[in-house]
Formats: sequence, structure tokens, C-alpha cells
Amino acid sequence: KAGGMSLCSVARHSEYGSDIPADTNCWERQHFYPMWCLYYLGTRPKWESCEDLDESTPDFVMNENYLDYPLCMQQRLYSTLIREPVERAISHELHLEALKDTGNHEMPKKLFESRLAMGRMNYMTWALSADLFADNLNKASLVPGRMHAEVAMDTLSRFDFIMELSEDEECDAAVLHFMGLGDDVVEPRMNADFGKFEAKW
Repeated sequence: KAGGMSLCSVARHSEYGSDIPADTNCWERQHFYPMWCLYYLGTRPKWESCEDLDESTPDFVMNENYLDYPLCMQQRLYSTLIREPVERAISHELHLEALKDTGNHEMPKKLFESRLAMGRMNYMTWALSADLFADNLNKASLVPGRMHAEVAMDTLSRFDFIMELSEDEECDAAVLHFMGLGDDVVEPRMNADFGKFEAKW
């Protein structure tokens, strides 16, 4: 809930575009499907090595699930999108409720409630730490605490790029250039009106 669709749109018009699956939001289907809004978390296959990860995924790939450890920083650049956390959590919840109401996603009540809880308890911290603290079947129920936040912060400090897309388009364009996504790029605002704030907040 920080601009992933916008970044994916930019990537599709870059040199990486031909390698990005047409039916996803730039994520690789087996590992990086959007855990924040749908799907059960079952046994997710692990790569045998960083070389295996690098060879079996597109050159540009987005992860809407938990981050895999160890990081493969010799093979890949790592980036993430961030957003003011309260605003992100509210948008996350409204987006999830809107998805449920469209009828396009079969989401049992228990699963829906677990995804709400995941967003309210800081999805970002969960995504950056869950692989180190729980096995596959227990990852979705992991409640992030201080030690998880410390791991998340340490991991972020090692990322190559951290972007916040709402403030400075000139800075955004420079970062996108260094990421290899083109020159003088202005990212479109995709999905900006989906799940607007309501009076209860």
C-alpha cells in the first residue's frame, strides 16, 4: 500500500518490461504473491541458493509477501516503497474491505480477519522479519514486536534503494534512473483513489 502498482507500471515501460509476467503486479507467482490481501500461506518453496533465485526469477521482480533470508545482495539490488505508517495501515484496511466487497475474491471470514490483523499490526515489519522468526505455517500469525522491528530496521539499512513516492517527483525520478528504470520518469499514480479514507478515521 505504498505505490507498488505505480512502480510496476514504470518497470513495464523500461528495459525490464518484456520479462515481467503480464498477469501479475510484477510479482513472481510461486513466491511473491500478495500475502497482504489474499491467499492462504502454505508451504512456500525455498530457493536452494542465491544463484537459483537469480536464475529463476525475472530481472525485475516485486515481492508482496515476506522477504526471504539470507539476502542475495551479490546477485540483486534490493529496494522498497515506504509510506507514512498510519496512513498506510488505513489505506491497507480500506483496500482490503473494498476487495472483499467486489466479490472478485473468495475470502472466508477467518482469512479476511487475519489479513486485517496483519495490516493493523504493521505489515511492513512483518514482511521484513517473518522469515527469520516463524516457519511457513506460523508466519501469518506472527505478531511483530520490538525484536522484529529491530531486524526490519537493520534489513532496511542494507537495502540499495528506499523510496517514498508522494513528496518529491524530482528525487523519485533520480532514484528510478539509478534503478535502471529510465530517464526523467514520472511514475503514474495508480490505484490512488481505491479505498479512500472514511469518516470513522
